[in-house]
Parts: sequence; C-alpha cells; structure tokens
Amino acid sequence: MSSYQVPVAKVELLSSRGFSVSIPDERGISLFAFHGKLNEPITDLSDQHWAADIVNTDANGRWTYTNRNVELYKGDVIYYWTTVRFHGVDYQRMHQEAEVP
Repeated sequence: MSSYQVPVAKVELLSSRGFSVSIPDERGISLFAFHGKLNEPITDLSDQHWAADIVNTDANGRWTYTNRNVELYKGDVIYYWTTVRFHGVDYQRMHQEAEVP
C-alpha cells in the first residue's frame, strides 16, 4: 500500500473573473484532475459543475486547472475534489472547499 498523499490544492481568484486550482509538480505525477461545484456540496463523484483532466504542467511548474467563465462573489464557496495520477495509480483528495473572501 502506498503512502502517497495528494497535495493540498492552492485556489486563487483571478483578477477579472474566474479561479484557478493547482498543485506543485513532482516526479511521478502524470495527471491532475479537478472536479468542482459552486455553492453546493458535492454528494457523489459524478455530481459536479466542472471537471477537467490536466495532463501537463504550466509555465510555473504547477498542475493547474483554470476557469475564466464563472463570476464569483463574496461568500461563494467552491466545493471540489482532486485526483493525482502518481506512478500510474490514481489518488484522490476529497471534500475540499474554498470560500471567496
């Protein structure tokens, strides 16, 4: 059994609209997946507004999901879970959330 732990994702609000969710790169990662929902807790793995598989790091060496299509307001909550494929095995970090300040 592996002791790999999915990194805690960094959630950032974008200046004009939208948000990004990212984790740092590390040797062995080949995929980062983001699944999220706005203002409603996720009840099961198929319950989401957004889902994306990221297969490459960005220019900053991070695995990043970016969404510029949503307007966020103070008090909104992004509920999400992430998956990392590490040495060919998928690991999840469930029940995460970020509130818009």
